[in-house]
Amino acid sequence: MTIGQVKEADCFDRLYPGRFLKAGLLMDKAVTLTIDKVFIETMPDEKNGGERDRGIVAFKETPMQLALNRTNGECLKAMFGKKPKQWTGKKVTFVPEMAKFGKDDVDAIRIKGSPDITQSITIEIKMPKRKPQVRTLVPTGKTQNQPAVPKVDSVPPPQDTPQVNEENNEGNAQ
Repeated sequence: MTIGQVKEADCFDRLYPGRFLKAGLLMDKAVTLTIDKVFIETMPDEKNGGERDRGIVAFKETPMQLALNRTNGECLKAMFGKKPKQWTGKKVTFVPEMAKFGKDDVDAIRIKGSPDITQSITIEIKMPKRKPQVRTLVPTGKTQNQPAVPKVDSVPPPQDTPQVNEENNEGNAQ
């Protein structure tokens, strides 16, 4: 975007672009992306202060990344296995969805399924101090004319992702 260029603010999440995918950027549509790599990064922990390790998923189609939460991590594990290294090259279909975050309802990105699975998979996700959540992941078919994740001009390119030590990566990002 050139200085002085005006664009319509069609989505709140576009007002505050960043490195990570946000539910509003999906524009109320299912979007399928191909996993390029999965790694762990130490990030600020806004809830408790300090820092914590987070699983991060990078994609081939966009420089934007996804910071994994437990729900989406469990969905990826159910579809593609316990070793995140096995997820590389797999396609994942994301949808925007309302979700509980504490007492609030918030926009969230959730996994609908994948074109790489051949049958539905139902999982139960158990979270501390919460009722178990049942999710059904579905084959999403071959996606040809789907909308792309909108390009956000001021999104910085992802920093070089850390090199993962193959021996120590097994079982990470659960």
